[in-house]
Amino acid sequence: MPRVRPILILAVLLAPLTAQQDGPVKSPRPVDDGEKTISADDLKGHIDFLASDEMKGRDAGSEEGKRAADYIRAHMEEHGLKPAGADKTWFHGFSALGRVCRNVCGVLPGKHSRLKREYVVIGAHYDHVGVGMRGSRTPNRRGEIHNGADDNASGTSALLELVEAFAKKPPKRSVLFLAFDAEEKGLLGSRAWCAKPTRPLGRIAAMLNLDMVGRSKDGYLFVGGINTGRGFESLLRKENKPFGFNLELHGGGKAPSDNASFYAKDIPVLFFFTAEHNEYHTPDDDIDLVNTRDQALITRLIYRLGRTLADGKRPRFQKDDRNAMPAASERGQDYVRSLLGVDVGPYDEQRKGLPVTRVRPDGLAATAHLKEGDVLLSLDGYKAESRQAVQSVLALKKRGDSIALRIKRKSRTLKTKLRVK
Repeated sequence: MPRVRPILILAVLLAPLTAQQDGPVKSPRPVDDGEKTISADDLKGHIDFLASDEMKGRDAGSEEGKRAADYIRAHMEEHGLKPAGADKTWFHGFSALGRVCRNVCGVLPGKHSRLKREYVVIGAHYDHVGVGMRGSRTPNRRGEIHNGADDNASGTSALLELVEAFAKKPPKRSVLFLAFDAEEKGLLGSRAWCAKPTRPLGRIAAMLNLDMVGRSKDGYLFVGGINTGRGFESLLRKENKPFGFNLELHGGGKAPSDNASFYAKDIPVLFFFTAEHNEYHTPDDDIDLVNTRDQALITRLIYRLGRTLADGKRPRFQKDDRNAMPAASERGQDYVRSLLGVDVGPYDEQRKGLPVTRVRPDGLAATAHLKEGDVLLSLDGYKAESRQAVQSVLALKKRGDSIALRIKRKSRTLKTKLRVK
C-alpha cells in the first residue's frame, strides 16, 4: 500500500450501527472442496518466499520483482488457469519510473454458457519498496531490505490460495486474477491495466482487492467499498456470520490501494485490510508478525464472497467517493467525532452502551440535544457494543440518510431520529 495523502470528503454523513462479534474468530466447516484447500501453512509458505531476504523487498521492475511475478505465474499455470495478459501471455507490461514492470494476469473460465463472459476480479499487488530508497517510513534505515511480509506478501499469498480454491470448483462467472506491480509507486499497475485492460471493463461484475490482510488482532477485519455495490453490506454480514470477524466497514470506493483504479471505472469494489501498524513500510515488516491463522479465515471468507458474486446476481454499481481507511489509521477519518459530533468513553457493561463524554456544538448529536452523561445504546437498531461498531455504521451512510438513535439518560430510555445534511 503506497503512502499517499487521500482526499477526504468532509460532508456531513451518518449511518446505521453494525453489530459486532465478540470473542475469537471462529473456524467454520468449509463449504466445499475449494475452501478446504485454503490453509495457514500454505499461506506461510508463499509469504516465506515472497518476503525472504533473497527477494530484497520486491521493488517494482527489479530482478526480484520479476522472480515474484514468475512465481505467481507458475502457480496460476499449475492450477489450470489460462493466460489473460497482453497478446495471450500471462503478463501485462507497462513502464514505471524508467523500468519495465509486469502485472500477472490469469483467468479461470466460468461454467455458465452466458455468465462465463463476465468476470469477478480478485487482485493484490505483489511489489514492495525494495531497500527503502523510496517509500520507507524509516529514512535512517535506507539500504536495509524492506521485506513487506504484510504489505503485500499477505495479500498476494491470499490471492494464490484463492487461485487454488476456485480452480477446484469453477463458478458460473469467470474469475480473473490480477497481481499488480508498482502499486507502491502510486497504484501504477492497476491504473495501467484499467487504461489498457486485457478483458472488457464493462464485463467486470466486481473487484475484490486484498492489501495487507496478515495482521488481524482480536478477529478484526476492515472492509471498504461497501456502498459501491448494491447488496454488498447484507452479503458481507451473511457470509461473515459463521466466522464472527469483528468488522469495521466503510462505504467509500476510493483508497490508497488498487480498488481505487477499478472504482474510477464504475466497477463495484471491496477492499480487505487488517491494520496499519508500526512496522508498515519499515524493514521490520517480517513473516514472524503475520497472523496466518486468521489470515486463512479471512481468505476463506473472501472465497465465499467471491463465489457468491461469481454465481449470483450481478451487483449494481453505486457511487461513494469517500476514501476508505480505518478510523485508527493515520489516513482514516473519525466519523464518531467529526460527523456524529460526540466523544465517547469505553463500553459500560452495566448500562449496555457507550457513555457520551462530550457533545460538540456543531455536530449532529447536538441537534438531537444529546448531553454529556447520556449513553448511546443503539443506532438504527444495532447495538452500540463498541466505539468501532459506531464508527462502522457512520462510515456507511450518505447525505440524506436518516438514523434512529436510542439513548439512555439517567433512568429513562429516549429515542430520536436524525437526518444527514
